[in-house]
Amino acid sequence: MSEYIVQINQGTLKGVALNTEFGEVICFNGIPYAEPPIGNLRFRDPQPPKFWEGVRDASEEGGVSAQISMINDGIVGDDDCLYLNVTTKNLSAKKPVMFWIHGGGFTVGSGGAQLHRPDYFLQHDIVFVSINYRLGILGFLNMNIDCCAGNQGLKDQVFALKWVQENIEKFGGDKNNVTIFGESAGGASIHYLCISPLAKGLFHKAIIQSGAANNPWAFQLSNKEYAIKLAAKLGNSSTNPEEIVKFLQTLAAQDIVVAQKKIFVNKTKVLDFLFVPSVDDKSSNPFLPKPLDEMIANGIDVPVIIGYTSDEGILTLADGASESEQFYKNCDKTFETDLASDFKLESSTLVSHLSKEVKNYYFKGNPITKKEQAALVQYKGDINFVNGIMQMLDIQSQKNTLTYLYKYSHHPKYSVLQMALNLKVEGACHADDLIHLFYMNSLSDSLQLKCGTTDYLLMEHMTKMWTDFAKTGNPTRSEAVNINWPPYISERKSCLQIKKDLAIIENFEEESWKFWKPIFNKYKLF
Repeated sequence: MSEYIVQINQGTLKGVALNTEFGEVICFNGIPYAEPPIGNLRFRDPQPPKFWEGVRDASEEGGVSAQISMINDGIVGDDDCLYLNVTTKNLSAKKPVMFWIHGGGFTVGSGGAQLHRPDYFLQHDIVFVSINYRLGILGFLNMNIDCCAGNQGLKDQVFALKWVQENIEKFGGDKNNVTIFGESAGGASIHYLCISPLAKGLFHKAIIQSGAANNPWAFQLSNKEYAIKLAAKLGNSSTNPEEIVKFLQTLAAQDIVVAQKKIFVNKTKVLDFLFVPSVDDKSSNPFLPKPLDEMIANGIDVPVIIGYTSDEGILTLADGASESEQFYKNCDKTFETDLASDFKLESSTLVSHLSKEVKNYYFKGNPITKKEQAALVQYKGDINFVNGIMQMLDIQSQKNTLTYLYKYSHHPKYSVLQMALNLKVEGACHADDLIHLFYMNSLSDSLQLKCGTTDYLLMEHMTKMWTDFAKTGNPTRSEAVNINWPPYISERKSCLQIKKDLAIIENFEEESWKFWKPIFNKYKLF
């Protein structure tokens, strides 16, 4: 295998060539973009990386944030996780940069090749960057003190974008043409980066897939009480924020992650994460200095693609449990409390009234049973993903910023998430679109895309549109896609439907948003 040498600000890197179906690419893996957040740096803002002597081997990926693996429930990772990967076809010229942020509920995942190898994108002559960032309590604990002010994981993302500005031209990338994109919590992260003052000027275009900062699982008012409970579980009953932070800094990251999982008790509410972004106005360098509703109201000021899958809610059918009637009984029983939790409502009268209204709309007043699976999928998809995205679009339609909307409605041959969750439900599940964007190392050869299939054709279409957008701000610049995807504006709400035959839907609006929009406005839900 060939070796490639690049000199960056911190030192010298030795990359490695990788043979793919589309030819050779050059990989620089495990590059530190910040100092490891270990010891008393745990919970603090990221710090600049140190210089190194000699040549650093960049053939292996860096560590991931401590987490419970989705694959086998084992503990993986540690504090030392602030690494990124750069992949390109060659080191010459100034190519558009595509900066990927992985999903996983701000709790699990990584930017590595296991699920996110960029073979398909690199056909189109771009430079690809993927990152790891702090997750769970390590990335989002907010004790309202400057040494633990919250949003550490989002600040990690900002730090990685600053690294790109300082170094990417050494890899043949154009620092003045950076597109950030992500899916699920990665999509919500992109939304956050678009509205935070800390990220201004660090990127030029954005693609938001199946996530929004205003989705109920992607934001919380406080997580301090969880930390107090967690510290008590681990042997410290103090309620003093400084004492709790110092105590948690003495423990192994793995022990904290195990205790974090034990606190999680709501089995019917899959998208219920203990530590996610919050307002960090007590920080000396806040990522979210104002209430979230104020920050999202200003909209996004760079060209943006926004989209989601038609059956996002399949994700919430919890690991095969949805085959039992008991699962649906539990959903019915906790419907009101789950709704209150999603919208952070405390008024019991309001919650009772709203839950009746919502239940009647989706279930026609019927109790939730297995027969109502399709309605439950629709409801869960709307409340957890679509409503926040439609609200974002309403804001964008009042701006002059180029905004493009898609709805992915294809049912791929293999749904990675459904396989992982032991589900077999018809529809376009959350994350199904990723099969067309990334070569997934973790899948066997028999599960990879096959030339001549609809899945492969959609890979060609989607990666072409995504990279055309990254290059020019227009996702259908070339004739290769053979469709004109107009921007989403108030006078003409155009939506690209991504399925076997690409189609443009004019004057698009989800029927369910017509139900939800007056509720959002009346109760100021966001």
